[in-house]
Amino acid sequence: MLATTHEQTSIHVILNYMWSPGIKSAIYHLSTASIYNWLNRGWLPFKLTDLLNRNVRQHRVSENRGKFTSGTSIEQRPTTVNQRLAFGHWEVDTVLSSRSESRSCLVTFVERKTRLLWAIKAPNRTAKALNTAFGRFMGAFGPQVKSITVDHGKEFANYQALEQDYQIKVYFCHPYSPWERGSNEYFNRRLRWFFPKKTNFSQVTTDEILAALELINQRPLKIHHQQTAIERFRACSD
Repeated sequence: MLATTHEQTSIHVILNYMWSPGIKSAIYHLSTASIYNWLNRGWLPFKLTDLLNRNVRQHRVSENRGKFTSGTSIEQRPTTVNQRLAFGHWEVDTVLSSRSESRSCLVTFVERKTRLLWAIKAPNRTAKALNTAFGRFMGAFGPQVKSITVDHGKEFANYQALEQDYQIKVYFCHPYSPWERGSNEYFNRRLRWFFPKKTNFSQVTTDEILAALELINQRPLKIHHQQTAIERFRACSD
C-alpha cells in the first residue's frame, strides 16, 4: 500500500520532531512495518538515515572536571525511587558549549518517573552557577522535588547547602557510571538534536530552550502508552 500525500506529509512532520515510526504508527494506526517499508523503498520524501538513531553509542568527551568524594551514595537511594515508582526524584547533569566557544552550559533536570525534561542556562559549570540555576529550578518545581541524583563533578560540591536550603536529598552516582543517570543521558541527547555539540549556549535564548523542551516533553512515549511526559507529570502533580 502506497502512502497518500497526506500521510507522507504527516509522517515527515512527526519524524522531524523526533517521533519514531513506532510512535507514529500508534497515533495514526499504521503498522510500524509499513512505515519502515515505505522508507526503505523510497516511497516517502526522506530517508531512513534521516531518523534519529537512538541506539548508536555516544562517544563522550574525556572528563577533565575536578571531583570530590563525599555525599550519599546512590546505593542508599530507596527502592521506590530506583524502580521509578515514586514521583519527585530528578536526575541532574550539564550539557556543554563547544570548548573553543564558551563556558556557558545548560543544567538539565529529568524527573525519573514521568521523564519530564527541564533545562536552565548557566554562565559556566561552577558550584556557584549551579546553585543559582538550581534556585531557579526550585522556584518553578519546588513542591515536585524530593531528591536529585548527580555525579561527583565539582559543580555539585555545595550539595549540603542544597539539601539544607531546599529540604531535599542529594544522591551521588558511582564514578564513571553515566548509566546510573540513564534518563538524563537519553534526554541530553534529545536536546543535542536541537543544540549540536558546537553550539555556543551563551548565544542561545531562553525562548529557544523552552521551544526545544516543549517539543521533547510533548513527544508521546511508548513507556507511557503514548502519553507525553508533560501529561504524566501533570497527573502526578495533581
